[in-house]
Amino acid sequence: MSKVISAQRPFTMLLGTLRQGSDPSRGPAGNPVITRSTMTVQYMPEIAVKAGPNAVPLNNKARGLTTYRGNLLEPSGLGPQNATVTVLVTSAVFEGPTVLVLGQYALTSDEDYTVDPASVIITASRLGTAIDNLPDYSAVDNGAGLVTITGPVGLMGNMIEFRAGGMSPGNFTLTPSDGSLANAEPIIGPVTFTT
Repeated sequence: MSKVISAQRPFTMLLGTLRQGSDPSRGPAGNPVITRSTMTVQYMPEIAVKAGPNAVPLNNKARGLTTYRGNLLEPSGLGPQNATVTVLVTSAVFEGPTVLVLGQYALTSDEDYTVDPASVIITASRLGTAIDNLPDYSAVDNGAGLVTITGPVGLMGNMIEFRAGGMSPGNFTLTPSDGSLANAEPIIGPVTFTT
């Protein structure tokens, strides 16, 4: 499904979470201990778009559109980061059209890049060039059959579809192999509470 994810501004609400009940007859000693005072949360709704990237749900269960809750986090502390993944070309013998899906793009062997049946290295180089020509993506071939792909930044970077299909998907080893790009920041972190 073509969709994008957005992030609303965080908001903080007051909470009245008490450790135990109160007993006014005991005076100040009967007042309960407050365990939480505030909660800060952001909502990150998905929005359907006509020509956007094919995205997979972050929880791999929800179909359609959903709204995620939490707070935007940058675990590396380096600011927003692009998604990075790798494709290892393990064989250059393709039994037929084989597809590498990157969001809304489907790169098909011998259509979008030419397979050299005698060389994994040349096939990987041509695949890297085809990916590098896509908008919002760049690719670097290490000269040994491994193509490192850099994709979009932020929340969408971790949701964009990344998979192989067609006649010989086993010719590619995708890392990660869970069906979407990875390592982009910010990510959705937990709701925060203060006392």
